Amino acid sequence: MTLTILGSVAVLALLVAAIAALRRRFFWVRQLSFPLYVAAAVASLEVFSRLQPGYQTAAVAAALGWAWLFLGLILIFRLLGLYLFEVHLTARQGMSLPPLLPAVTMTLVYLVTAFVTLRLSFPRLDVTALIATSAVTSLVLGLALQPILSNFFAGLVISIEKPFRINDWIKVGDLEGRVAAITWRTTHLRTRDNDNLVIPNGKLADERVLNYYYPHPVHMERIKVPVHFDEPPYRVRRVLLDCAAAVPEVLDKPAPDVYVLSFEASAILHELRIWVEDVATAPRIASDLRARIWESLHREGIVIPYPIQTLEISRPRRRPGSGEEGEGPPPARLYVAEGPEHGRSLALDGGAPATLGRSRACSLPLTEPNASKEHLRLAWEEEGWVMTDLGSSHGTRVNGRPAQRAVLRPFDRIAIGDTVMIFESHVARPS
Repeated sequence: MTLTILGSVAVLALLVAAIAALRRRFFWVRQLSFPLYVAAAVASLEVFSRLQPGYQTAAVAAALGWAWLFLGLILIFRLLGLYLFEVHLTARQGMSLPPLLPAVTMTLVYLVTAFVTLRLSFPRLDVTALIATSAVTSLVLGLALQPILSNFFAGLVISIEKPFRINDWIKVGDLEGRVAAITWRTTHLRTRDNDNLVIPNGKLADERVLNYYYPHPVHMERIKVPVHFDEPPYRVRRVLLDCAAAVPEVLDKPAPDVYVLSFEASAILHELRIWVEDVATAPRIASDLRARIWESLHREGIVIPYPIQTLEISRPRRRPGSGEEGEGPPPARLYVAEGPEHGRSLALDGGAPATLGRSRACSLPLTEPNASKEHLRLAWEEEGWVMTDLGSSHGTRVNGRPAQRAVLRPFDRIAIGDTVMIFESHVARPS
């Protein structure tokens, strides 16, 4: 008897060891692990019954019959499950199935098969009592393992609904990272610091999850830039857009844009909105862009003010033409806001006339196709700074209206074709 038991146990141990070794090398052995382990147990029972003929009673024969029936059915069902999940749905239909769905489905199939085969092999066995006992046991275990079960079902819902997938970048509360793994109980995130963050699935079900990769991974990054009140917004806009265009990782489509957010206590707050391909790279791109913005603003003489309040006492501004005798015209400048020469400017200090056109002899040469050789002249007269069209072919527009002669006021817009220039007269700008 003892030798028989030892022999049966040895057979079981050898078969289990062989299955465990083959699982590491062969795909089909891994997929059929449970039926193979059941087969090992049935084989050990068969060895025991053959070595001890005296124990071959009707009950033992019925138990072996149930074991072989259960083994055959679960093997068939497992093969059908492999065909359904791995071949039909995944390979042919191209569906991406949740990892938990096949496992949960096959577990339910195994349980139902066990109860049905027990009823067929042992007609007098009261399966109802067994089911009731299982229900009571499940209730007790459910109350004891409520957090684990909550995480399990939350993981099952996540696998079915797919609010996020592997490699998606998500944010849960104040935590964010790339999804590295989704298990039956937890979700693993890889943070920016390359740390592994484990979040229970139950917490994910209760929190609002922000998926940066749905419906596409393109992400908007916002960069706020405070600028002095004396700086015209169109100048700041041009500098910020040029900085965005100089950073290779900033996407051209959608195009960057600049918004004037608010007038703060010590500055006008601008916001540069850019688009990047991956939110994981957004902090580095924003850092490079801020450094370039700082350099460009200082190069253009645009002031980023400190958060302080300054009391200034100054004389009232002069209106054009109201200067006293002997005084020259106020400092003025013509800034090219749009067109091939955008960003250039022309100083109008001293009252000397200035000409604009395609000729290189002009004070501000233009490559605008609609500009004439000498298109217009700016000169200081009694009324103030006056724009005079020099008989150009395509004409000149001031604030959107055709004009042959116009007395300019601060921030008037002079247009020649697609080139738009802004007249600035109350703030002296560095060259």
